[in-house]
Amino acid sequence: MTILFHNTTFDKIDVWKKTIKKYFKNENLITIKDYKKFDEVKYAIIWNLPDEILSKLKNLKIIYSMGAGVDHILKLKNYNKKIPIIRIKDEQMGERIANYSLAQILNYQLNFKIFQNSQIKKYWSGERTPIDNKNLTVGIFGLGFLGKHIAGLLNKLNYNVIAYKKSSTKVKNVKIYTGKNIITFIKNSDVIISILPSTFQTHNIIDKKFLNMMKKHSCLINIGRGNTIEEKDLLNHLKKNKNFFAYLDVFKNEPLKTNSQFWKLPNVTITPHVAGVTAIESSVKYMYSVYKNIKMNKKVKSDVNLSNGY
Repeated sequence: MTILFHNTTFDKIDVWKKTIKKYFKNENLITIKDYKKFDEVKYAIIWNLPDEILSKLKNLKIIYSMGAGVDHILKLKNYNKKIPIIRIKDEQMGERIANYSLAQILNYQLNFKIFQNSQIKKYWSGERTPIDNKNLTVGIFGLGFLGKHIAGLLNKLNYNVIAYKKSSTKVKNVKIYTGKNIITFIKNSDVIISILPSTFQTHNIIDKKFLNMMKKHSCLINIGRGNTIEEKDLLNHLKKNKNFFAYLDVFKNEPLKTNSQFWKLPNVTITPHVAGVTAIESSVKYMYSVYKNIKMNKKVKSDVNLSNGY
């Protein structure tokens, strides 16, 4: 069997290849440079594969997404909806994204952004009382595999954790809001962590109306997808509300342009899409476990519900 590997975004590409060969040692690994072997490809491990390449993989059976997101596949015109997509469900990635979320909550909770801005101005700002964990309500906007990891960590640390989800579910020590209860969810949150996927329904869902329902002294952390935020509305909200903070790991267009106003705002923290960096060893091991299961049972179920878009 031949596996196509393609990624121009992640770092340590050589390590990725070496690790894939380590687990899939009896299979042939190629890249898009090996175009003469495209007809042999049955599995593809990809991130941002060009659409014209996908159209040439006539015998493709399975697609592995190298991250939790799958919008980079679903947006391709030549994607055959009958081909199952396997997304990474890795405990180590869950731990990383939970740690990132906690770090930004603490940044807000302990006034570190204010102190950082004071340091730049060489100004001693004086004492500021932090918010205790038990008095902080964190709202998780999108409670999937990774969202549950965030909830688990925050619960252990005695935060009040609530969540909004499209469909009803139960998670220990987490109050779940669905449907029209989104307004209550927003108004009850001191911190909102958006970990939404990119779908038609989530496009620009965090807009002026959404932001105006948030508490004046609160913060928004976006580790989902950049197109879930109407960026012009967020910029205006940040300018008008100096005690509102945003911690942004994703944007509509990446890398973020140097002339973006987000860089200049004192109540914004920017990171370069690193909240949930894929752990190579454990992720490839997960891919291989799925592969072995398919070989044994001759069946595979896609991780993606096409009607939901994720």
